[in-house]
Amino acid sequence: MTPLSSLDTWIPLLQELVWPITVLLILFFLRKYIPQLVERTTKIGAMGIELEFETAKEFSSSWSNEYVGDIRTGVKSDDFSSGVMDLMDQFSKEGSYDYASIDLYGGKAWLTSRLYIFSTILSKARGIHYWVFVDSHDSLHKKFIGYVDSSSLRMQLSDRFPELCRAYSEALLAVCPEGDTCLKQADSWKITQLVQHFLKGIQKEYPQQAGPGVDPHAAQEIEKGWALLKDQTTLEKARFLDINELREICGEWIRTDVLRSVETASTEYLAEKILLSNEQLIPELDSENRFLDMVDVVQAKKALIKKGRDAAK
Repeated sequence: MTPLSSLDTWIPLLQELVWPITVLLILFFLRKYIPQLVERTTKIGAMGIELEFETAKEFSSSWSNEYVGDIRTGVKSDDFSSGVMDLMDQFSKEGSYDYASIDLYGGKAWLTSRLYIFSTILSKARGIHYWVFVDSHDSLHKKFIGYVDSSSLRMQLSDRFPELCRAYSEALLAVCPEGDTCLKQADSWKITQLVQHFLKGIQKEYPQQAGPGVDPHAAQEIEKGWALLKDQTTLEKARFLDINELREICGEWIRTDVLRSVETASTEYLAEKILLSNEQLIPELDSENRFLDMVDVVQAKKALIKKGRDAAK
């Protein structure tokens, strides 16, 4: 056999070994970072190869009803009582969730104060770990912006709006003297009371006209971090959340690492993204950058370990 023909024999074999060897090397160097693996299976095909990806559990809410309207942007503290009990039932149901998505709807759907109180309650009561931000307006639908873990989101909101942190602490003391651990077992009435106390601490009447005895600068407070609610009589210490406001608040804490077009992506691409991710979950997007779901990174790593071991046999 000539040296050339020998080389022709080995090259195809080496090419076949590149993928399993690469996977095993990555797994070896990352082995101490791979957490305890759980038994859950949801399969997504990629280039004819089935990888076992587990999609995460999402918390969803209607956020409004016919009695009080949308609790993300309206409802003053006095009205936040029995009329929202059916909405608060969604917060107090047993079970845990992995993430919740927040659609900004062009900056019209969320007040920063409401994001603070509801993200805090849901993170502690239902164990939500990530908040995925998307934007829908005009022809866009759930266009992906980024995602933030719960502790970072609360920290950034507290730093930027200390009034919210103070109002929450006072409300928690009034409703749950034992601390926020009580939220895991809180019923819908206790959660309703907590939100009502919180809103009382950050709302006041809107002085529509400056008359005798009224501070002439009070009417301009709406331009200094106060939002006027739909009733046109109540000011709330908040801003409407749009993409720019979100980026100002969260800055570098916003993650943008994602899986794109899982159904058509190459196995090598998926393996690299999963194995090098330090997150518990990673967003899945379609080809137009629209958010679809969150993939369980732990389960995906388990599937890749199995694939690498099978390929090495």
